[in-house]
Amino acid sequence: MTDRTRNQLGRTWIVLVAIVLSGMLAVAFQGRAAVVVFVALVLALLKARLIILDFMGLRSGPAAMRHGLFVWPLVLALLAAAKLVASGMPSV
Repeated sequence: MTDRTRNQLGRTWIVLVAIVLSGMLAVAFQGRAAVVVFVALVLALLKARLIILDFMGLRSGPAAMRHGLFVWPLVLALLAAAKLVASGMPSV
């Protein structure tokens, strides 16, 4: 592992922690409002992207593998959003 890779992983880890904390704050202040759930799903997709690119080492890997691995969390997030919309979750 080079210093550049170690530094990049360190920065990515800090961003992942910030994403988790921001999601926790959003839920703590707003509860289960639909907007907060959608924000949590977007944050989960950002985390998945960072993990795929940096921790799995696919930033310079084959594009098909990067995209294929990202489709899985994207499909899950879209299904969760669809279920949220279909259930008629209150907005506040």
